[in-house]
Amino acid sequence: MRIKIFKSGIIPFLLGVFMMMAVASCKKDAYRTDGGLASENTTLSTYDYLAANANHQFDTLLLIVDHYNLKDSVNKAGTFFAPTDYAIHTLMTLNNIATLDALYRQMTSQFLTQYMFSENTLTLDNATTSVRTYKNWAGITVGVAKIATPYLVVTTTLTYYTLEYVKINGVVDGSTGAPANDETDAILRCQTTGIRTSTGTNLNVLANNAPLNLIGPPTKLRLSYDINVKQSATDYSSTDIQLDAAQIAGFLGLTAEQVADSVVNGSTRLVYYALQPDSTLSNRYTADFPGFWYDPNGYVTDWGNNSYLWADFFPGTFMETVGQYPGNAKVGDKYVLQQVFVYTNADGIRLMVYIRLNVTLV
Repeated sequence: MRIKIFKSGIIPFLLGVFMMMAVASCKKDAYRTDGGLASENTTLSTYDYLAANANHQFDTLLLIVDHYNLKDSVNKAGTFFAPTDYAIHTLMTLNNIATLDALYRQMTSQFLTQYMFSENTLTLDNATTSVRTYKNWAGITVGVAKIATPYLVVTTTLTYYTLEYVKINGVVDGSTGAPANDETDAILRCQTTGIRTSTGTNLNVLANNAPLNLIGPPTKLRLSYDINVKQSATDYSSTDIQLDAAQIAGFLGLTAEQVADSVVNGSTRLVYYALQPDSTLSNRYTADFPGFWYDPNGYVTDWGNNSYLWADFFPGTFMETVGQYPGNAKVGDKYVLQQVFVYTNADGIRLMVYIRLNVTLV
């Protein structure tokens, strides 16, 4: 008979006593978040098993599941590393999030799908002390391993193992050839493992102090356009490109009119910049407001002999006009011009929409 639940911080002597009592009685108690024994099989679905917890340790988790319509996913996952309400509330506290509505604004469904896997074999019995990698349902490669902890029973040293979910930061810690500045991986230990639900899920419960990863909504949108501009030695020839106002404004959580008004009125919360090759931002408008003249390397410059191209943005229509300085660029020359909308929303989150213009002189 195997013991599946361990509480960090319980002294080794008590662990030994509990284990010997369990073996002697060969009886499994109901699930308890502070340690104890749990039945490996349940007639309940994964969702219903979590909902039926007598201590209501998954109420917040299930509210998040319901919010993202993930009940079916929870039930169909091969393995689910379920975070407890304690861990979720700690995450909210660390990120100064006071309400669930505020939490929803700073996360996506990937907050939960990062803990779901197709494989139902991610158990303590199958784990090794070296990290094995798997791709979760959020499309992220993470690790699973077990760690050995020794404890003393009378005069004998025994060992128990704890299952770990490993959030890989860069490369797996200890990998050959890992860069010197590689960030340490985050370790999320389990307090319960190997519960088999009626829907076929292998349910592992993360410890209450597991450092959850807040996967928020994407903060960057990248749009790219290929533009041909007619080369001329005498005219300021140009080409218009229509930007998707609904896509840009929707990503920022604004209306197209709000974006236009912010740019025109010089809002400090939403600024339209040129993104230069050295990653610096410039809102020094050197062409028609709000627009930029660029040198041949893509840096903002003033109109004159060193100016090759310009890009003007028209906030009212979301039209972008790209033109050339007469005679400087040659047929076949290619240039990259970049702009970015930078918006700080009411939650203090910085959202950025990148516009990349791939310009060819024809």
